[in-house]
Amino acid sequence: MGKGALQEVKIGGRTFCLVPKSQYTRLLHDAEAPVVDAVQFGRRSIGRDIRKKRLKLGLTQAHVAARAKVRVETVSRVESGDTNPTMKTMAKILRAVGVKV
Repeated sequence: MGKGALQEVKIGGRTFCLVPKSQYTRLLHDAEAPVVDAVQFGRRSIGRDIRKKRLKLGLTQAHVAARAKVRVETVSRVESGDTNPTMKTMAKILRAVGVKV
């Protein structure tokens, strides 16, 4: 929150910290932000990276699916982060887009 001594005040036996209004507003805003599920974020992030790699290589989802020996629907769900694939399936798809596993 910046340098300087922390200001405290006791009211009714409880200790409170005083913060500038601008910092209070920022903290309140941050506290009200939606909670991000880490697993869902990870799935979407990995899927987004796979899609970028596929597009960079000029491949369709059908090409990747054929290379990986999985269904096109599986590639689509992995790219969108709407699935929880096995490590075996992920390894196949990653290899299909040229990522060493």
